[in-house]
Amino acid sequence: MNKSIVLARHSALFAAFMVASALSAQQPPPAPQNLQVLPKDISRENLIMTMRRFNQALGVQCDHCHVEREFAKDDKPTKNVARAMILMVRNLRENADKFLPDGRVAKVGCWTCHRGSATFELPPPPAPPAGKKGAPPKA
Repeated sequence: MNKSIVLARHSALFAAFMVASALSAQQPPPAPQNLQVLPKDISRENLIMTMRRFNQALGVQCDHCHVEREFAKDDKPTKNVARAMILMVRNLRENADKFLPDGRVAKVGCWTCHRGSATFELPPPPAPPAGKKGAPPKA
């Protein structure tokens, strides 16, 4: 085969590859879907940052709540638990002035209870004040 024909073919393949790469690099990733608790207009950057905070607070990876590469699916029960927990924390923050000292609302989050574990145990109730008899009231 002629050198110029081989060179032309390689140049055409290289050019096609470069065009395809440029086109795929310019397309933004798809917008998040199935956001039921988080804001529907959340930026991709803020969504990823929020998810990383959940990862750290619970000591889990994405597949704890999400089907691999199918983030919009609701197949895992833990995803609905996470939604309920997000709403619980939101409610705590909105009503914190009724039961938390000033400035403490900013510190309420997943880490408050989970401390890096997907499951948690509540601490034992405090001992009754000195001089009082009896056990603490049952919940």
